[in-house]
Amino acid sequence: MECFDDCKLDYANMISQRGLLNLSPSNISSAFDFTKYILRPSISSAFIRNRRAMGTGINAELFTYTSGRFLYNEQRRLEERQINFDVAALKHAAEQHVGRGKIMRLQKLAEGGFNRVFLLTTEDGFQAIAKVPYMITVPKHYTTASEVATTDLLRSKGIPVPRVLGWSADPNNPVGVEYIIMEKASGIPLETRWFNLSKQERHHLVTSLADIETKLFDIPFGHFGSIYYRSDVPSNFQQDLYAESADQAISSADERFCIGPTADYMFWYGKRAELGIDRGPWKSPEDYLVSIGKRESEWTKRYGKPRPVRFPHIVNFEGIKSPDDQLRLLNQYMDVAPYLLGGDSHSEMNRPTLRHPDWQHATLLPLLLATGHPPMLQSPDNPPPQTLKKPVLPENYDSLGPEEKSQVDELHRRRALFYLYMVFNGGLNERHLSGMRDPRVLLTQHLVERAEKQWSGDTFSLKGALIRVTENWDHYNAELPKPVPCPISFTESEVEMHYEQEPTWFQMNGLVEYWKSELQGLSDDGWVRTEAYENAIKKNMELKQVLLDGSDTPEEERCVQEQWPFQDHEEEVN
Repeated sequence: MECFDDCKLDYANMISQRGLLNLSPSNISSAFDFTKYILRPSISSAFIRNRRAMGTGINAELFTYTSGRFLYNEQRRLEERQINFDVAALKHAAEQHVGRGKIMRLQKLAEGGFNRVFLLTTEDGFQAIAKVPYMITVPKHYTTASEVATTDLLRSKGIPVPRVLGWSADPNNPVGVEYIIMEKASGIPLETRWFNLSKQERHHLVTSLADIETKLFDIPFGHFGSIYYRSDVPSNFQQDLYAESADQAISSADERFCIGPTADYMFWYGKRAELGIDRGPWKSPEDYLVSIGKRESEWTKRYGKPRPVRFPHIVNFEGIKSPDDQLRLLNQYMDVAPYLLGGDSHSEMNRPTLRHPDWQHATLLPLLLATGHPPMLQSPDNPPPQTLKKPVLPENYDSLGPEEKSQVDELHRRRALFYLYMVFNGGLNERHLSGMRDPRVLLTQHLVERAEKQWSGDTFSLKGALIRVTENWDHYNAELPKPVPCPISFTESEVEMHYEQEPTWFQMNGLVEYWKSELQGLSDDGWVRTEAYENAIKKNMELKQVLLDGSDTPEEERCVQEQWPFQDHEEEVN
């Protein structure tokens, strides 16, 4: 039996055996509030500090980073995330928006990848949240405006997200910075109990998540881009919220919304904000995919410089790499882009889809690009099982020692979560299950992810993704109105050389990840926990010294000294 049918059958059996799970609003909300933890891919630069407050008598801790350090280029990271605003004005604005009297307390609650978050407490004990974006958060205006409109629309569709109480996307307001004031979500973070959930609690979690995702996948959006209030987007950049063919009753409330330019960070990052590129909204998925290639091509033409690959890859992949090589690969990407999602813009896999984990920078993507398992619900087995079977403990489980049982229990827990997610998608969200089972999904997602990356001297990854698409072109032809030859090709010698070098490339990737784990879980931009900082500095010196001691020539030693990735270095334009 196909996995798709297994999912539907197992879902029906589970419901008939146990009855519907208790999906009260409070349970759904609690599960959904934590999906930001279980769905979010690893995000670098998770916690930032601010050095300066405007005004006098302000608690310096509000503006001083206390949750981590940067192992290298720390001063630049801190300057990028500087926030200057008037605390008294923020309190006053919150008092007006919340309407519960004076704000008696304002304390720093968290510092995320793009915002500082404050907890506000009124004189009657009511609590709310204030989000303030960092200096590096882009696009200006659109980021805040889109997040507010997106959460408002989702609340109207029954999605349990906090209510926005007030906001401003104009940094020239009295506060001096954009802000969002919203309800504080009730409950406790699921991460505090994630590894101790009972079987029934796992069912609650996965069912709630699948139910919410089904509501998201069912919204018949009409274009690709981000969601806004019409009043926040120029009329020439507005498209209707829903597809023309959608069987959807459009309420007067829905008329407030539109789809506008993407708030995706990478379309505005660094010098890209100055480029006259297409940022949507897009009617066809092909236009969206091609716009990614055009964006990176334009940036590479203007700012890309010849450079070597990064250390340690440079040890095995010597020589200066030209941005012209990257431009040729991007042109090949744009040649295949119109065929990656099939020829029918109205097919299910091309449906504009909104997906958690974060409503900031949220963009409507083709379903095939939005589909996939949340990271913490992925299969622990590689490759994942091709048929769906309920996981069971090994027959010798009772004879295992405590440590072995602990390892088996964790593996069983992860397999059970993967199984439940597939089952409930089969029963609640067949559209998503079809996307996860599409043979193009991983090939296409990987290719788009590589095409989106900024030129850094690495042509190997994008070339490999393109080669794999050419080798699996039959999967793409199967979705086209009529078969077409693959518009790009690689010589036999190119393909052979790539596959000969690929294991070494992957080993170098693994070595970098090993170093980062040895450096107390170092993030991509050098962030470590405060309590791990001193040990990370010491370990960093030790790791570098091992390579220096193992250098056979002055050239090798100089390469380590100059190219070691975890030290202060000059950064190129972004």
